[in-house]
Amino acid sequence: MWSADEIAELCYEHYRTRLPKQGKPDPSREWTLLAAVVKVESVANGEGSAGVGSLQVAKEVVALGTGTKCIGVNKMRKTGNSFFFTICSVIVQYLYETGDIQ
Repeated sequence: MWSADEIAELCYEHYRTRLPKQGKPDPSREWTLLAAVVKVESVANGEGSAGVGSLQVAKEVVALGTGTKCIGVNKMRKTGNSFFFTICSVIVQYLYETGDIQ
């Protein structure tokens, strides 16, 4: 099995190394939301990046989204979940259109 911290680190590494600096927040005074879809597949023994016992898995970030969509104050929720749904819906729509999910 893999841990949530391991999956999070995979996503953060993808964010740091695969996305350009342009548009990223200044870490000393700004922040942003991040959502990702990670594909986990079983692989033959010896080829996986992590595993428990004989189960080997390969993990790959297949979609990653950052930022918030600007919405009117009357549509904002106190819980903030409308922002998370916005980012995730864009990722899911992308995966669906590219055929990565059905």
